[in-house]
Amino acid sequence: INNNNYTSSFALQAIIMGALDKRSGRTFGPPGNKKCVFFIDDLNMPYVDTYDTQSAIMLLTQMITYAQIYNREALEDKIELVDIWFLTAMNPKAGSFMVNPRLQRPCTVLTTFTPTAAIISGIYTAILERHIQAFIPPIQKLCEPIVQATIDTLVIGILNTPCFLPSAAKF
Repeated sequence: INNNNYTSSFALQAIIMGALDKRSGRTFGPPGNKKCVFFIDDLNMPYVDTYDTQSAIMLLTQMITYAQIYNREALEDKIELVDIWFLTAMNPKAGSFMVNPRLQRPCTVLTTFTPTAAIISGIYTAILERHIQAFIPPIQKLCEPIVQATIDTLVIGILNTPCFLPSAAKF
């Protein structure tokens, strides 16, 4: 689910409910006995109103905290949500740069940064050296060139390619 400045609680509810089936009574969940993970991209992008809230984020908070929402056609009817999980990502270059504390409370927050060449070298060298210990010495000597090729491909080749650099056109 891609959020943007125009994402409303109504639109978010319609997208999520479109992926769920009625199980029994007021209970909705993914088809069959499966689990459903919704990936919400650009969590911080919905418009912040004059009351410092974001309607889509408040609906998401309600879904995560209480596992229920209200029917938009008949507001007295609660809909219970089962077997759904949420995974979100934030845009570090745009949006409100904050997550509402009520939404953040039941969540686990992980932060990652693009690794430097030294970090990639340290991780990959440790793993690859251990893996190729059982091989003959000429193969063991390939550890450094393989790690360097990986660094060249990732740092120099992929991350500096124009399609991966931030630009206004992507937002």
